[in-house]
Amino acid sequence: MKNFTPTFKDDKDRLITLAMFISSIFFIFIPSLIVILLPKDYISESSYEMAKSLFNFELLLFLISLLFVIPIIGWIAGFILAPVMMIINVIVIVIDLCAIAGNREVKIPEPYKFI
Repeated sequence: MKNFTPTFKDDKDRLITLAMFISSIFFIFIPSLIVILLPKDYISESSYEMAKSLFNFELLLFLISLLFVIPIIGWIAGFILAPVMMIINVIVIVIDLCAIAGNREVKIPEPYKFI
């Protein structure tokens, strides 16, 4: 679990971070990848680090979900694990959104680092 204390440059930076978290519920790792590819002077360092950590978390969930296409075994595992993974994703995002809104410490699970 990686902890961040958000320090935003301005309201635009906070809005980009909030939009990244909200849209990652629907578009998996794509929003955080877009934020990572933004120029360094466009967002603060804490927003960039949160985007990297969220990207690692969401990409891991995506790669695990690719195992569900394996016939029979993957379908059974997918039937059981897919709803659990979606619920965990939404819970993590909602908790982090509340932490960002309250200017508290943000905790993003990061079991494996891709970037």
